[in-house]
Amino acid sequence: MVQHAEAERTGGSQAGSLRDRLNFAGLDQDACSLLRRHRVGLETDVETGLHAFFRKLQTAPDAARQFTGERQIDRLHDLYVSHWDVMTDARFDALYAERVKVLADSQSRMGLDPRWQIAGHAVVLEGLVSSVFADLANRGFMPSSRKRAAELQALVSALIRLVMVDVEIAVSLRFNELRLKHHRDMADLRRKERASVTDLFQGAFTALSQGDLSSRLNSDVPEEYQDLVSSFNGAMESICAAVSVMDASRRTAEDVSAALGEQGSALGVRADEAAAGLDAASASLRQVTETVSHNAAQSKLTEQAVEMTVKAVEASGEVVGKAIAAMADIETSAEQIGHIIGSIDEIAFQTNLLALNAGIEAARAGDSGRGFAVVAQEVRALAQRSADSAREIKALVAATKHQVEAGVEMVNRTQDAISSIVTQVVDINRSVSVMAGETAKQAAALDSVACVLEAQGETSRASAQLSRQAADDSADLHTVIVELGKTVRQFTIERTHYRGSQTNPSNGYPVSSAQTAELPMAAFSEDFGGHDFLVPIRAGGLSM
Repeated sequence: MVQHAEAERTGGSQAGSLRDRLNFAGLDQDACSLLRRHRVGLETDVETGLHAFFRKLQTAPDAARQFTGERQIDRLHDLYVSHWDVMTDARFDALYAERVKVLADSQSRMGLDPRWQIAGHAVVLEGLVSSVFADLANRGFMPSSRKRAAELQALVSALIRLVMVDVEIAVSLRFNELRLKHHRDMADLRRKERASVTDLFQGAFTALSQGDLSSRLNSDVPEEYQDLVSSFNGAMESICAAVSVMDASRRTAEDVSAALGEQGSALGVRADEAAAGLDAASASLRQVTETVSHNAAQSKLTEQAVEMTVKAVEASGEVVGKAIAAMADIETSAEQIGHIIGSIDEIAFQTNLLALNAGIEAARAGDSGRGFAVVAQEVRALAQRSADSAREIKALVAATKHQVEAGVEMVNRTQDAISSIVTQVVDINRSVSVMAGETAKQAAALDSVACVLEAQGETSRASAQLSRQAADDSADLHTVIVELGKTVRQFTIERTHYRGSQTNPSNGYPVSSAQTAELPMAAFSEDFGGHDFLVPIRAGGLSM
């Protein structure tokens, strides 16, 4: 049905529309009107031409043998008369399309080829043209006949176009009918070919679907299928060889997958143990790292304390320096006091001399100088006490100076000791700083090593997981390979011959070798009624 519809669509597209044919042939409204005006005058010539055509048709052996009786000839004559009556009306409406189809179908049923309709139209057209030219000759060359001659010339042109369009339509209809018949014949031929090919290959394909790879096609087939049979048998040989190799490879893969599964499991256990050891080492190293980090922090605090001690000792040195300067000032003041006391002692001595002289002078004066002698005696006593006090102060200043000198010496020693302490504390601070830096570096290095160990532990755990996964996958692969082995063992690869003509799949009965030999040939030729009609065929999208 699909091919039939495709053929009809193709025929319709090739035939084109009636209006397109008329426009292409030049049958416009003026030409059609001209034909209708001369219709009455043309009827006699049409009837005469049809009688002449049917006389020739009955005398032609190829055509006469198609008729079964006079009634059939009369029926065809009536159809031609009706058809020409519609043609000369030149309206090309639905009635014309119906008449064209009826005439074409009738001739097809009678077995008349399209050439007889072409011949009939030629006979009638000959009579029509002859009648027009006879009318033109009878009118002579009178001036009034020139217009008539032009009209008759246009009439002849319109008649020729009319007949040619009708012939083209009739031939197209017959051509489409023949093409559809050819499509049907080709479809039947393809069905027979498919049935024959099915008979040839059904048994082998059925055996193949059941896992029997040993089935082969017998080489006793038509020549057109020899290559196909050889290719099929060669392909089956290759498949059997491939299945054999695959089965051997499957056994090897089964052993390898089992070994891989065991090795993967063992590797997973060892990886778990390595991960546990790395975790323990990482934990211990982490504790050492924490201890070293704590020591580094304490070293930093010690360094800060030493720095503060250095600052305090340096401050003490400054205080001692100030004390030395103060003692130097005291020593200077003591020396100045000694000078002052020497002056006081000299003054007391001079005062004592003056008092002595005054006492002498008062003694000389007698009673009048007795009061002055008392004063001189008191001044002398005061000078003596001043001299005694000055000697005591001088002794004290001398003792103080000795003490200050001793203190200065002690302070100098203290300053030297403090300087030595500062130097030692600075050295200690430098050593503590170096120790703190090295401890921090060691802590960082230990932390890095701990991180590496932790990463190695994670890697080991991941490796263990991958190993377990690989072991599981190996187990799954082993299962798949075992199942594959079961599947492969379902195939039969021992070679046996299969004759394609053994069984007909449509009914289950045996098929003879003669039926197998009747497979259609790849090349064939057809004719249509013994005449050379070239029929392009398009079925299912393929040109044939």
